[in-house]
Amino acid sequence: MAWGFVSMTHEPIRQLLIPYRGTEITNRQWNELVKSVPGIGSKAQYIHPSDHCSNMNNAGACDCAETERALVKRVRSGRPSIYLVL
Repeated sequence: MAWGFVSMTHEPIRQLLIPYRGTEITNRQWNELVKSVPGIGSKAQYIHPSDHCSNMNNAGACDCAETERALVKRVRSGRPSIYLVL
């Protein structure tokens, strides 16, 4: 998925995650939450927590990755990966 789409989803996902601040979520929980954002739906499979992560970056990530604007922080890799909602 293109960087523009991922960046465009930042604010709606940020709003969605406000009640989860300070909690840890898995990739599966992230996907279920992101699917509920209007306009994303089935495209949720292309938006990963690592796209909005404070301590990692990957190709096509949101411009918030590795910045103070990041939405999550990876606290455990593997299956399942665990992310702390910031």
